[in-house]
Amino acid sequence: MTSTTLSEKLSKKRDAVIQHLKKLGSVLVALSGGVDSAVVAALAFEALGDKAIAVTFDSPLTPPGELEDAIACVRVIGIRHRIETSDEVAIASIADNPRDRCYYCKQHRFRQTLNLAEELGIATVVDGTTLSDMSEYRPGLRALETLGIASPLLEAKVTKEESRQLARFLGLPVADKPSNSCLATRIPYGEPLTHKRLQRIAAAELAVRQLVDVKALRVRDHGELARIEVVPKDLSRFVDTRIAGRLVKKLQALGFKYVTLDLKGYRFGSFDE
Repeated sequence: MTSTTLSEKLSKKRDAVIQHLKKLGSVLVALSGGVDSAVVAALAFEALGDKAIAVTFDSPLTPPGELEDAIACVRVIGIRHRIETSDEVAIASIADNPRDRCYYCKQHRFRQTLNLAEELGIATVVDGTTLSDMSEYRPGLRALETLGIASPLLEAKVTKEESRQLARFLGLPVADKPSNSCLATRIPYGEPLTHKRLQRIAAAELAVRQLVDVKALRVRDHGELARIEVVPKDLSRFVDTRIAGRLVKKLQALGFKYVTLDLKGYRFGSFDE
């Protein structure tokens, strides 16, 4: 625990999440390495102890650092943890990258999670969906509903900002981590997902972070062109011509011909605009 305190309203929501988890009896938490799922994992362990297990998938779609962040959270929380592998690129409905790709991807991933829950004798699979997610374009939420995945934060009407406050209260190492998304979101809809292209994107984002201290980051892959998105306050960090030159050199070595900075800045789902 940290010295951070919760408002009465958020404290009641936290209690509601814990009571909801207790009623489920046993849970398998889909732990991505982000803030929301880490909060669910922490509260699940508080509510259920050894009857709560977390699972993280290592996949070609996993952004750099996500698996490591999930492991760091598990060490703080104390919850049992499984690391499973998944290759969504081998599935045509996902690799073809349609506009509702997220639906097929979530369907595949959570079917794997449900199978693991059955193997472990766990009653319910839970995820980190929040109330804020309901106002965004997230076709994957349909898959969760179809498969019967429980969302304790959503049930308690916890928003993303409240989830972050809970993460700070719980002392989670990802409390101030910017939201992230799978690497497929860096490629325009309709352009096929390939292992090589996803690996290039992961390498490009690592290269940017090694040269520039930024928070939220996306390197959108437009074939020969890499479009870098960062939050507006970080745009000025790329003005230094020495840094820009080194960055261009690194990304061109990965196969990009042109390297651009999106002056509009990072925004969720820029390909949905």
